[in-house]
Amino acid sequence: MKLALQQARNLHLAAQGVFRPPRKARSADDVLAAIKNMGVLQIDTISVVARSPYLVLWSRIGDYPQVWLEDLLAQGKLFEYWSHEACFIPIEDFVYYR
Repeated sequence: MKLALQQARNLHLAAQGVFRPPRKARSADDVLAAIKNMGVLQIDTISVVARSPYLVLWSRIGDYPQVWLEDLLAQGKLFEYWSHEACFIPIEDFVYYR
């Protein structure tokens, strides 16, 4: 299979959920689903408008209470790990990082 460069870019962006229009998140499960779709969510302290993880989630699911991310971590549905950078990772993937 051959793809043009633009097709490959579009495929990658679509897989990350960037082409779907943001919508109002209904629950913390929408935040978790977005992170599972991405695989990991980088924890970045850059904060010009808001911290990077919040902006990444907002770009995929729309407006949501930022506390949902911390709630998922506190509930054990996510864990923090130094993957390629500090990241939030779904707990189901913990076995791959032990």
